[in-house]
Amino acid sequence: MVTAALILAAGTSSRMGRPKQLLDVGGRSMVATVVAEVAASAVGDVVVVLGDRAAEVAVAVDPEQARVVIASGYAEGMAASLRAGLAALPAATERVLIVLGDQPMVTSALLDVLLRLHERSGLPAAAVSVAGLPQPPAVVDRRMWAELEALLGDTGLRSVLRAHPELLTTLPVGDEQLLDVDTPTDYARLRAAAATRAPAPATDTRLDA
Repeated sequence: MVTAALILAAGTSSRMGRPKQLLDVGGRSMVATVVAEVAASAVGDVVVVLGDRAAEVAVAVDPEQARVVIASGYAEGMAASLRAGLAALPAATERVLIVLGDQPMVTSALLDVLLRLHERSGLPAAAVSVAGLPQPPAVVDRRMWAELEALLGDTGLRSVLRAHPELLTTLPVGDEQLLDVDTPTDYARLRAAAATRAPAPATDTRLDA
């Protein structure tokens, strides 16, 4: 199955007060950390969607690991990033792995488990879930792309996933694996977590057979 990946990193970082894409995570920027993990997973084309301060952030993206697309309407919210990313994918793409650019604790191992879960389920989507709530990272095939492309404003992938529980399978994980870094407090939590442990891959013995 032809699989691409979108990393959504176009936001204005308004709650952080500085570009969170460029925050240091273990000696490299947050966006570079996420790109490296996604590129190491079982996907082909990797697209990073940028918006605010795109030229500055793009320097941190390794062109051997991913290509950059600019969401010109990024100020609208996440919907614009999704539309720009999906429009940039090759026509042969059958499904897309969507990861947020502010989830630096996500590992390639977790993403590979999620990809296998989606393929074996036969459902249109697969997503990780915390406390029963599905959220990115998620894998979505073309059966759901039209709904994503129709989103407006700051409505994103979470709303679509939660509106259609019958169309997806989920992979429960711990909150520490999906830390979204939106505020200085989140960043402090991230630094503390990174200092005390290496990110643990998600495991599901049902998928290893």
